[in-house]
Amino acid sequence: MLILAALLVAIVVGWLVIGPMILPDPVPAAHGASLDGRWTRTPEAPLATTLTLDNSMYVLSGDLAFNGSGRLAINEDELSLMADPGCPDAIGRYQLELGDIDRYGLLPENQAQIMSLMLIEDDCADGARAATLVETWVLRASRRGDVRGICDPPNEEAAITGHWPEPSGCSQP
Repeated sequence: MLILAALLVAIVVGWLVIGPMILPDPVPAAHGASLDGRWTRTPEAPLATTLTLDNSMYVLSGDLAFNGSGRLAINEDELSLMADPGCPDAIGRYQLELGDIDRYGLLPENQAQIMSLMLIEDDCADGARAATLVETWVLRASRRGDVRGICDPPNEEAAITGHWPEPSGCSQP
């Protein structure tokens, strides 16, 4: 029994000493995960414009001057977009600011997340991507726990029972 305990201690100590040398550094969780969801810049018609952020990918679609997709990176308060097939060599950089607004048609204590993007630099499609993105985007739908969008049910019970007044124009595509 003593041999097994000594072996277990040796394994734990070895893991603590060698583990950091062989495992990659953990990636800091800046805003990355906190931005995942579908965003709209037209809250009165949420399905008309969509910016989907999912892990390290983005998709811009809808009634917009620019539609595209590619990879994204977030470093503190800066959003970078790259690898868009329409402009594969252009990297767009935007200043990012998050906030909250009252959710449409729901009680005031229920907030929806907003994201304002300000241009730092972006040459994609002669500025069309920048002209499309430099707006305040409202979170339409999220799967991030307590972070709610304007089309998300106000609580878990409402989501399960369907007893809530879904805002106009929020039906899922």
